[in-house]
Amino acid sequence: MASSPPAFLYPYTLARSRGARNVRLTATADGLIVVVPERFCVSRDLLPILEAKKKWIEKALSRVSERVKIEGETKGLPSALELRALGETWRVETASGGAEDEARKIVYVPENSENEAIEALRRWLQEKARRELPALLSKEAKERRFSFLRVSVKGQKHIWGSCSSRGNINLNRKLLFLPKNLSRHVLLHELCHLKEMNHSAAFYSELARVDPDFKENAAELKGAWKYVPGWASD
Repeated sequence: MASSPPAFLYPYTLARSRGARNVRLTATADGLIVVVPERFCVSRDLLPILEAKKKWIEKALSRVSERVKIEGETKGLPSALELRALGETWRVETASGGAEDEARKIVYVPENSENEAIEALRRWLQEKARRELPALLSKEAKERRFSFLRVSVKGQKHIWGSCSSRGNINLNRKLLFLPKNLSRHVLLHELCHLKEMNHSAAFYSELARVDPDFKENAAELKGAWKYVPGWASD
């Protein structure tokens, strides 16, 4: 990677990629990343693209900045967990060992140190998501006659989910923090990719069929990282 010349309103880092077919823009905590095809003419063709995308870039960088701020304010051990996707609130208490009390909705974490407690809480979140998210996905798939091959639950940093051409769906464990309408929107979005592995008109037609409010949900999802506490990120 090489720093870009100061020709655009927002500073950015430029990278060339042999596999890239189009210009790709990514807003990160470190600033804007611009990936271009290997033979792309930066001096002639890049600035017009950046200018055309200026409003999107501004909003994307602002969202990332807000997310970083929120995460910084919520890094410590919480006293409670709002798992909005499930409609559950769990208390967090320290004890000599880590466990959970399902009936009373209490997560017990080690009392030795805050770092150990947070690591234990992350492990609990991962296991909770592995139990709950595949069941939620299967329910939506069964009701709408979708068929997926496998579902995995991970801790992705920048995406809520993905779907492969083989029918494998990956879900972000942080979906548990999202309101039900948004977590459901993500599940339906990935299920629709089983039929359309793109974001074509046919894909959105299918998404509209199963999620009539998808436009409103998609717009709200752009700011949904605010629901994710800082400690939940590795």
